Amino acid sequence: MLGRAFQTQLKKFVPSGNVHCLNKAELDVRSPDAFAPYESVRPDYVMHCAALVDADYCENHENEGTESIVAGTQNVIEFTRKCGAKLLYPQSFLIYDGADPLIDEKTIPRPLNVYGRLKCMAENHALDGSVPALSVRMGGFFGGMSADNNFVGRITPHLAKLIRQDAPSIGIGTRVWQPTYTEDIAANSLLLLAADCAGIYCMASQGSTSFHELTIEIAKQLGISNKIKINSVDAALLATKERAKRPLSAIMRNQRLQDEGLDRQRPWQTSLAEYLNHSFFKDMFNERLTAIDAT
Repeated sequence: MLGRAFQTQLKKFVPSGNVHCLNKAELDVRSPDAFAPYESVRPDYVMHCAALVDADYCENHENEGTESIVAGTQNVIEFTRKCGAKLLYPQSFLIYDGADPLIDEKTIPRPLNVYGRLKCMAENHALDGSVPALSVRMGGFFGGMSADNNFVGRITPHLAKLIRQDAPSIGIGTRVWQPTYTEDIAANSLLLLAADCAGIYCMASQGSTSFHELTIEIAKQLGISNKIKINSVDAALLATKERAKRPLSAIMRNQRLQDEGLDRQRPWQTSLAEYLNHSFFKDMFNERLTAIDAT
């Protein structure tokens, strides 16, 4: 999801750049030997978007998560060091427990799950001074359309399915977060690199919302509000069904970005509208296309 956004934004802002966007088959960060073919490239920047990002899976597969998230990051750092490059490390908001009403760069991480602990360990390695590094602590994000494995990417086709089945309603939890567009994260991160920023920055959309309120907004923007009722479900109740414990609310304040005049994050409603305006989503609810698919 995030890698695609960096690819798009690099083409937009650095059209003459020599950009290598490598998938897992091309570069498995868990293997130190996998980097050898790319050392001759000697990049100026390395954006480390690779990780085992399924928090529930990591809860029961800590060794596998450690290999991907921690050891993988150490391998990326060593590659970055050999090339004399600067590292961009995207960090998850799941390193926080949500106890603080507002999170900023001074908030101490207190992860509630294995995934968050591993991401903290990896970030510590990234910022240990081995290489020039920038860590962007991101809000929960959406983007990438078919690659969108987060809430927006999962709930939208599910709504389309329920509507086709004439389901009267759906229950959505009240956990609070900041839906943040991957394209906004990528563009703002490139601005930080261009300004030679280093250290830790919080980066999330302006405003916050619950999953329930977000689903209502998705339905509104897609013109399907009258086709299905969206009921709220207590987030604490749904949390009991998750293997990995998550904060019931995690709201970031982009303090350092704002202090330095570098905050380019938009209200989440604005970014969401831009994202959902793509035909990829509109086609999900096109009755004619659905009828054709059914035949």
